[in-house]
Amino acid sequence: MKPLPTMEGPMAFSLARVALLTVASGLLFGYSTASIAGWLEPIAGTYDLSIAGQEYFTVSLVISCFAGALAAAPLARVFGRRPALLVAFVLALGGYSITVLAPGLGWLVVARVMMGLAVGVSSTVAPMYAGEATPAHRRGGVVSLFQLAVTLGILAAYAVPLWLEDPDAWPAAIGGGAIITLLGLAALASVPESPLWLESVGRSERARRAAAALGVEHQPAVLAVDTLSERDRPAPSLRDRFGSLRQGATVAVLALCCAMFILQNLSGIDGILYYAPKIFIELGFPAGVAALGATFGLGLVNVVATVIAILVVDRLGRRPLAIYGAAVMVLGLCAVVAANLFDLPLLGLSGLCVYIAAFAISLGPLPYVLMAELVPSTYREAGLSAASATSWLFNALVAVFFLTGVTAFGLAVVFMLFAAVCALALVVAVVWIPETRGCALEEIEEKVVSGVPLRRLGRS
Repeated sequence: MKPLPTMEGPMAFSLARVALLTVASGLLFGYSTASIAGWLEPIAGTYDLSIAGQEYFTVSLVISCFAGALAAAPLARVFGRRPALLVAFVLALGGYSITVLAPGLGWLVVARVMMGLAVGVSSTVAPMYAGEATPAHRRGGVVSLFQLAVTLGILAAYAVPLWLEDPDAWPAAIGGGAIITLLGLAALASVPESPLWLESVGRSERARRAAAALGVEHQPAVLAVDTLSERDRPAPSLRDRFGSLRQGATVAVLALCCAMFILQNLSGIDGILYYAPKIFIELGFPAGVAALGATFGLGLVNVVATVIAILVVDRLGRRPLAIYGAAVMVLGLCAVVAANLFDLPLLGLSGLCVYIAAFAISLGPLPYVLMAELVPSTYREAGLSAASATSWLFNALVAVFFLTGVTAFGLAVVFMLFAAVCALALVVAVVWIPETRGCALEEIEEKVVSGVPLRRLGRS
């Protein structure tokens, strides 16, 4: 068995730069989406928002993430991965800056739309770039750093309200996310463009230099789509597009990636992410510091479990984490249902911690890893954008109906539905998810184009 390359100085530096950019993008995702949780009550009081108003205010960012994810494909394909990420960080900086000024409700919604567009673009392009700019034997861990950073951003968003203990401090608290965008801009300035994208637009010499700088293998014969630049390349006809889309297992791969993101969002994570303090109040915790403290504890479990996932994703593999993670998620959610029915707050907290830990090693990072590995290079931008947009669409669905569902049917019924989704995720993992640990992207793509069944796209 061939030993893995060691982490020598140049490779470590290259990985560190890509990792920093991935982390900044994940922090932007986590903090932007979760910062509303601890401040929803004072914002609702300031602007006199009803339950429906709170849901719509929350979902304004999520719907914008959906739009940003759709825009990510043309941005990343025509202009490159780095310019797309530059647009994202600049938009986020503008949104955070507006929020600090504590404007009226209309301007605050505009700021959330800008942040949502930024998160939609970066959540698609950052894992794409990380997958293309990282050696195969490190790819799973580096791409998973995105999910770790998401959890760190969530934890920071939960910690700030506890630390400030001032309901009127929400403009500065939410707007403080501008620091993340400055980190992202600094990281972006330190990395070259994706070698794969450079090859796809005929810039072979720059692709070779970028590959050398990043420590990845340069294979122009495999990576190049053609030798024309994006401006000179004639637009393919609809027949050509759909004809090549039907090639091999491409449709099946896109369907699997979209399904993974749908299951990720419908598993309950978004309702917990946005409304955790309200959930803990429903479970019997006192409002205020107690509910916020339990929420922070949940975020801490999320971070620790995600660190474990990153350490094992390139050792244990994708399939075991997906299978066992989904099974444990079902158990955790069932414990929350029992806690709500029998008024056992600590059991509810324990069940949510179990669920979050299992999510962090399975449905949390794995959709991003599989998305970056399985989608063929011809459709990488469009495929990843479609999968990410699907994710945000169902994210919005949960965000806009969660509080209404809890009010109408009760917390137990809502969490029983989440448990059913996790059971479905278990079936999908067992039947269709391949083991791609240590496989080169070119090797996986060859199998996809050849029509190899999903389950056999990676290691046999």
